[in-house]
Amino acid sequence: MGRNEPYERKIQLTGGTTYTVSLPKEWANEQALETGSRLRLHPRGDRLLLTQPAEDAQRRTIRISAARHDTDQIGRLIEAAYIAGAETIHIVDGPKRTECVAVRDAVAGLVGIEIVSEEDGAVQIQAMLDVEDLSPKQTVVQMERMAASMHEEAIAAVVTGDPETGAHIAGLDDTVDRLFRLVAREFQGSLVDVRLDRAGNGLTAFDYYTVARQIERVADHAEKIAGTATLLDREPPDEIAGRLTQLGTDAREVVRGAVSGTMNGRDIDTLAAVLDDGRRVTAAAAELDRELHECDLADGYTLATVLDSVERTAEYGINVAEAGLQAALRRNDGVLRSNVSE
Repeated sequence: MGRNEPYERKIQLTGGTTYTVSLPKEWANEQALETGSRLRLHPRGDRLLLTQPAEDAQRRTIRISAARHDTDQIGRLIEAAYIAGAETIHIVDGPKRTECVAVRDAVAGLVGIEIVSEEDGAVQIQAMLDVEDLSPKQTVVQMERMAASMHEEAIAAVVTGDPETGAHIAGLDDTVDRLFRLVAREFQGSLVDVRLDRAGNGLTAFDYYTVARQIERVADHAEKIAGTATLLDREPPDEIAGRLTQLGTDAREVVRGAVSGTMNGRDIDTLAAVLDDGRRVTAAAAELDRELHECDLADGYTLATVLDSVERTAEYGINVAEAGLQAALRRNDGVLRSNVSE
């Protein structure tokens, strides 16, 4: 039997009070197990994962040479190290003032990480996160609320011709990006440390990452919508403004319903209804887009760009609902209650 193939053993009762599992010596040696080796058991729903404790301090310490990388590369490497799960990041080889500024800017874009020292020709960055205190669910919900608020303000800026909203929404988008990187960090950590994939509610770290990625895109499109407000020559006609506002509201409701349904209970009928709502929004957006192309409307192209972002917002909500359905069906959550297939 190969090293990576599953191995089945029977649990035995020893002495009336203890269960034991015997391992053939040859197989144990192939897995680098020996007398005194410690193993951890991780319950995961109807499954049980077996892992060996590992000293990972070295893996979680990253060194970045300021002499080998420019300021942009240093910033990207810090972000990559953070998402990869680094606990300590050393910027070595005498970073100059411009490199130190790049380090501070990169750290400012991340949650739970700080510069703890700048001396002796090096900068040390330390993660202050306690993974046991992190709640990916709360982070995702916070992202959704911020993205929805941004989206609503952006649509209002378009229909009222307010060009000043863009800068405010850009700042909020940065915050959503920071929260997304936090979810991405936990997801990456779960790939190498089973303890971090510990939600225990039917959602994996990958599920949270998938939902967070869609919400981040909603926020990006909210920023894009706000930016188009500066390109309008005049306010759109009342009818177009009203329909665009309603479509924006409906698209946000699709996202809200998808996130709520995925985070709470994952009822299949509820999520299926969200999918139907999302498809109705995209169809209505496509119809308004056709009308904009057929009429000779001032700023028609710019408004069509806004409409495209609204349609994409609904599509991101559909993606979230589909992720929730997949999680529900993976664990058979709600299957007996569902009428979807009838």
